[in-house]
Amino acid sequence: MNTNKKSLFVMPDGKKLTLTFFLVASLFLIWGVCNGMIDTMDKHFQDQLHLTKAQSAWVQFAHYMGYALMALPAGLLTRRFGYKGGIIFGLMLVALGGFWFIPATHIAHFWAFLMGVCLIAMGLTVLETVANPYTTVLGPKEYGPTRINLAQSFNGVGWILGPILGAAYFYSEGGVEVAHGQLYIPYLGVAIVVLVVATLFFFAPVPDIKVEDDYQTDDTTAPAEAVAREKNYALTLIMMFLNVAALGLSVYLVLHTILPACGVSEKTVEQDFPWVIGLAALLTIPALRSATKKVTTHSIWAHPHFSGATLAQFAYVAAQAGIFSFFINSMTVDKINGYSMVPHLPASWSAGFLKNRSWIETRTAFSASDIKDLPALADRLKNQPDAVAGFVAKQLSPNTLAALAEYKGGASDPLPPQTALVQDLNRIIRQELTKNQMGENGPMLYETQRFNGITLSQETQQLLSQNPTKDSERLRLNRMLLQDAFPQSLPFDDTVLAVSDKGASNLSSIAFIWFLLGRISGAALLKKSPANKMLGLYALLNIAICGLIIAKLGWISVACVFLSYFFMSIMFPTIFALGIFGLGSQSKKKASAFIVMSITGGALMPKFMGHLGDVYNMSAAFWMPLSCFILVALYGFFWPKLSQSQGLQAVKPPGGH
Repeated sequence: MNTNKKSLFVMPDGKKLTLTFFLVASLFLIWGVCNGMIDTMDKHFQDQLHLTKAQSAWVQFAHYMGYALMALPAGLLTRRFGYKGGIIFGLMLVALGGFWFIPATHIAHFWAFLMGVCLIAMGLTVLETVANPYTTVLGPKEYGPTRINLAQSFNGVGWILGPILGAAYFYSEGGVEVAHGQLYIPYLGVAIVVLVVATLFFFAPVPDIKVEDDYQTDDTTAPAEAVAREKNYALTLIMMFLNVAALGLSVYLVLHTILPACGVSEKTVEQDFPWVIGLAALLTIPALRSATKKVTTHSIWAHPHFSGATLAQFAYVAAQAGIFSFFINSMTVDKINGYSMVPHLPASWSAGFLKNRSWIETRTAFSASDIKDLPALADRLKNQPDAVAGFVAKQLSPNTLAALAEYKGGASDPLPPQTALVQDLNRIIRQELTKNQMGENGPMLYETQRFNGITLSQETQQLLSQNPTKDSERLRLNRMLLQDAFPQSLPFDDTVLAVSDKGASNLSSIAFIWFLLGRISGAALLKKSPANKMLGLYALLNIAICGLIIAKLGWISVACVFLSYFFMSIMFPTIFALGIFGLGSQSKKKASAFIVMSITGGALMPKFMGHLGDVYNMSAAFWMPLSCFILVALYGFFWPKLSQSQGLQAVKPPGGH
């Protein structure tokens, strides 16, 4: 009989902590649900408030800024009140944020919803600061990455459930106005569940556990050698400077978001501020050199594997937040430029389950290829020979009108107004669906007098007689009306199908199933393979996957979006475990706060990804996560040098009878 085989949840003194582990794992489920709903909310606000992708990323900004604001206080709370006190405090903050969505729905302004998102994120920050390191100490040290990945599997289940809840309430068949009024319902449910869990934790045993202090970060009585005498002096300096550079990038992205709203031109911000912030970062090098020489081995910053983890986590969460928050945009037709990563769906699907559940819809957004005779369309909009042409021309933006005025209709015309026309046409067919800042719907395309003299097709007349109320049907009607008014220039094939917002929201749950499978299989693989090498390999694979998405390979690119979830699955918990490896009990809590704080990468970088999607398309937007995965891969492969340890290698339990 093998009496030496180690268990995941048994301490060296034989104490079993299985129940404690699974109770803590329930916290991962809670923040998975909350995060999953956040990602489906982005697209809702794009439709409701006519936001660009970059503007809708304010949701992610508010979410992850909650992490930035609360990370260090969470570390202090945990060190002061222990794991149990920190967990209960975090749960109460989440409940407060959930209940806030009730008045926010009545206030009905973007800032009110962002406040609720931020409050919940602040509570989740405390939970993550406590739960992530706590799972690594609930058993043998060498199985820390396995336990944290297993606990994060519950997080994966939450990610699956979150989009389902979001799809049910954020994308109503009654349109975006109805959906906006019921936004609070899932958050009210979360608040109630969280209060129940907080009660369970109040009565449950959650012991503080002392661990081996390999680097003597807690033992202040031990001799403290200066880092300058250690081999890792240069690495410590490099890691600290890279963290300063990441902070500088964060400052730039915040200014890029805020200053244009204060009257400073975006061009000025993009031209002047990078040089100023870059120079400021370089000027910190002398101070960092001096500080590094004074740092002793008692400091967590003396250990590059920790400071490297903060940088790697910043990059990873930036990639994750970008891919998660723009998943729906990746699966649906862009309502501004008409681009779709997903190829046309088979017409035979129009009568099946997917259509009945509103998972697919008629593709109504204009793309550049939908304008078949640009010279004829431009001439008609300039001359306005009828009321419909006059109405459309009046709705065009000044830039489009200027481009039309300069357009000569020749093949050699250097700047045809096609792109601008596509954006304006998409706005025209949608503007009657939602209210403007004055609380009024935009002008309707169809008026009986306006279309006098236009021969309407039998199908258009039939749809008009039904007076459709669904957004998808009204968009279809507007496309048919424009086809009847401009038959040669704007033909419309209503048999072409695309994934709807609701369908994409449900597809995200399927993507999170891949994420969950990655977590479960990753937890098993990490018992047999070195954690840092697994991290580096998975990051390399995601670099290749992002490259295939950027290449616009149709269904291959679509499949790669789902596959990226699988290979992202182990990154967050593995980086966390590698970053706090070998630190003492109190130092783990302090280090955890900084690693959680680095999650602010998710607040800033998705705005850059959204900007790429606005300017180019969603395929090109994947350059952002690709660059982030490069940094994660470097951290994984160089971790042994950073930690000066083989550390979290696969450990084979000793044999015996």
